[in-house]
Amino acid sequence: MQRMVDLFAQACANFGLTISIIKTEVMFQPAPGEPYVEPHITINGQRLKVTDKFPYLGSVMSNSATIDDEINLRVARASASFGRLRDRVWKRRGLSFETKLHVYRAVVLPSLLYGSESWTVYSRHLQKLQSFHMRCLRQILQVKWQDHVPDTEVRITKDQNP
Repeated sequence: MQRMVDLFAQACANFGLTISIIKTEVMFQPAPGEPYVEPHITINGQRLKVTDKFPYLGSVMSNSATIDDEINLRVARASASFGRLRDRVWKRRGLSFETKLHVYRAVVLPSLLYGSESWTVYSRHLQKLQSFHMRCLRQILQVKWQDHVPDTEVRITKDQNP
């Protein structure tokens, strides 16, 4: 890896470009079953910061090869977008349930499931995603936990109103 970084730094220098040592980070992911060894990568004698995760194109890359951080980020972003629509859409009485559901599908679900095509989802991840989804549907339908309405009925109500 050090050789590749040296070649890259040399190519940058040939074109008059500089590499920001402050902004450049290194992340190492060992092969399965191999121990983690912290990399020591330098550019022009300055050591690069080592990190275990970083954001890349709206996703979180991690050296542990799990998607736990990614799921947490997706739920947080979807929750933020859902919350921003609370007064204008979810609590507005003049909008039909169908319109609210279309807004939910167009705004909240894409932010929740962004990049999910490449995820390896385990049951704990699925549980977290489904829990968030049901919480949103219950708020849209104005169903409180005190009403003791099971998730199956909430899903049936949602499916009857496409």
